Amino acid sequence: MDNELEQKRKEKVEGFKISFNDYDDIPQEKTGTAGSISSSETPEIRSDEGIPAEHHVHYDSEEITSYSDDPAGINEQLLDKDELRAAKRLDRKRSNRKARKNRVIFRTIWFTMILFVSIITSEFLMVGVNDMLAVGREEGEEVSITIPKNASLDQVADILTKNKIINEPGFFKAYAAVTKSTSGFTNGTFKINTNKDYQAIINYLQSNINRTDIVTIRFPEGYTINDFAKLLEKNKVCNAEDFIKYCNSTALDEDYPFLKNIKNVNERYYRLEGYLFPDTYDFYVNESTESVARKFLSNYRRKLYLQRQRFEKNEKKITVENRAKAENMSMEDVLTLASLIQAEAANTDDMYIISSIIHNRLATADTNGINSRGETGFMFLQLDSTEFYPYRSKAQVPEKQRAAFTSTYSTYKIEGLPPGPICNPSLDAIKAALNPADTDYYYFCHKPAQDGEQAVPYYAKTNAEHIANQKKAGLI
Repeated sequence: MDNELEQKRKEKVEGFKISFNDYDDIPQEKTGTAGSISSSETPEIRSDEGIPAEHHVHYDSEEITSYSDDPAGINEQLLDKDELRAAKRLDRKRSNRKARKNRVIFRTIWFTMILFVSIITSEFLMVGVNDMLAVGREEGEEVSITIPKNASLDQVADILTKNKIINEPGFFKAYAAVTKSTSGFTNGTFKINTNKDYQAIINYLQSNINRTDIVTIRFPEGYTINDFAKLLEKNKVCNAEDFIKYCNSTALDEDYPFLKNIKNVNERYYRLEGYLFPDTYDFYVNESTESVARKFLSNYRRKLYLQRQRFEKNEKKITVENRAKAENMSMEDVLTLASLIQAEAANTDDMYIISSIIHNRLATADTNGINSRGETGFMFLQLDSTEFYPYRSKAQVPEKQRAAFTSTYSTYKIEGLPPGPICNPSLDAIKAALNPADTDYYYFCHKPAQDGEQAVPYYAKTNAEHIANQKKAGLI
């Protein structure tokens, strides 16, 4: 089979052998471009079979042919190139068909994905928007929730979902992120209706006004900062130690300028002693110490610096601050004196007489502590309430300190007023400090209260009278 194929190839090549006549027999170009043969005078070219032998052109007895000495090899090479080109064309066609098929498949998949994502997104948006607008939620149902301190958005969303206030926590968090409301949630307990939209929920939970975990506490007159702190901690408002620490700081001085008048800070046990106005207050559970302190100080400012008070019958009302200026007393001295009166007096009437006794003793400063009767030592107020401050009695002093404890506020050891208030006085005590009774007493004592009866006060002008009163009161 191969031999037959080879023979056919040779025959085909033989058919293309060329012989030429003498050059003189070939007509020259008459017209046309130089070096070319005119179409009308093209020499006859025939195969060897059709041309007589005498017209064959010979060069060195060799025929000029269109193939080399090895024609079969060249044709085989040419065939390989043709096949290669054909194979490449076929491969390109296949690749093009495959690419077209792949593009169809890709476009189908892409369209399916887009359609699927669009459906899912549309459903998510529809459900989310309905939840955002509170569409379909039960109306009128009120639930109680508690937001922990420093709650994250995830925690808040989880609490709202568990209590069926929202149905789509993911959408709620997305909404909070877009509206920049991812933080600032107030800790505490809230009663919230389930028909609120997202913005209403966020606003509701970012305000203390809506909290229900409110604690109402009454702070009696004469309580110390220690007493205040313990009561706050007992009612879960704030930590006692944290509160005392805050009261010893200057954090609120810029907001309450009267605090800048506190001079002898290093001599005081508690910087804000006397400034926590005794009253009834509302607090939130786990309220910040700053917020708690502000409530006390704001009330103090309102009562002493803003509200006008009546000090005597038919006297025009005046603020405590202005009355202190009229009496040439600093507010610091007024508070300190009022705290002593508060701690010593048995009742309101007693406050004004004790105030007169303290004023009478302080007035002897100009005479070196000697009164008009020649008795001495009145520069020392000798008030029992100061002896163990900041404790109320020796029994309250820590056992390890008790034997050697000496208060720097003890008016048995220091002259004049102590470094600062020993408690937080009432408005009555403050008024008594600014408006003492007119007496010439220098001494007082009390028969202790018993069986529900108030303590009975005794007053004296001389030391001898005072000793007699002490016997009446059962003190000696």
